[in-house]
Amino acid sequence: MSITVIANIISFVGATLMVLLGLLKSRKQILVVQSFVFAILGASNLLLGGISGVIANGVSIVRNAFSLKRDLPMAAKLGFVAVQIILTVFFNTNGLLGWLPVIAACMFTLAIDSKNPIVLKAVIIIGQAAWALFDFVLMNYSAFVFDVVAVITNALGIVFILRDRKAVNS
Repeated sequence: MSITVIANIISFVGATLMVLLGLLKSRKQILVVQSFVFAILGASNLLLGGISGVIANGVSIVRNAFSLKRDLPMAAKLGFVAVQIILTVFFNTNGLLGWLPVIAACMFTLAIDSKNPIVLKAVIIIGQAAWALFDFVLMNYSAFVFDVVAVITNALGIVFILRDRKAVNS
């Protein structure tokens, strides 16, 4: 069995969880499930040579662990952003494409303490679009398909939150 097929099977598992992430409403749920997704997808990125994806996922797991306990001060957020950028400068093997996962992770890092789940979901939508391009080029097709689906489910999550708010206010 080829490495590409194995990586796509692994990413299928992570990507399935990623889609379910779009239906979650609480910040804590999003961060916990997202960390599991990062670990699984990081493994598939490693197999496919997407080192910047491994970096973005690894630093994001650590960031999420810190964020579960308390809001991150801006200095900590900037520290996580700096670590991702520095590691990517030294280890990126994917050229400009390799910056997409890092940009997505940095955006999420800066928005992670938002108490508004709509803000988090909007950032996830933008980030998943960047990951979709990265995954497609790396031939991580199962992750690509689910990246697109995650964009859709997070958009639906926003619609559900707004609908719930409207029902409460009516």
